[in-house]
Amino acid sequence: MRITRRTDYAIHLIADLSDNPEKHLGLRSLAERHAVSYGFARTVQEGLLKAGIITACRGINGGIRLARPLKEITLLEVFEAAQAPLDVAFSPKGSRWSGLQDCQVNEDIWLSTRSVLGKHLSSIRLHRIIRPK
Repeated sequence: MRITRRTDYAIHLIADLSDNPEKHLGLRSLAERHAVSYGFARTVQEGLLKAGIITACRGINGGIRLARPLKEITLLEVFEAAQAPLDVAFSPKGSRWSGLQDCQVNEDIWLSTRSVLGKHLSSIRLHRIIRPK
């Protein structure tokens, strides 16, 4: 498992939004601030919207903002919104070594590791790692 650029950007995006929780911020300006393409920012935004972490509003004063306070958002939610559900991201199926003839995966150990990781990530609330300015 690895933390992708999407997850990293999602956390930075949430940090920016937490500085102005009542205000809608434009995605284009946020993308420019972090030197990422608008298309990449839209992809991350879509995952965060679908997960209910942010809301969006169209129009002249539109943009995005946090849907909930940081203390109600878990690191697992952000990870899954930006990358994939933990069951997909942390799965032996599709890994480089899973197709080796002489390699047999112990599914029980894999599942218990994924469970521990999921519990740990869901116990971390974003207010513990992001401090608004």
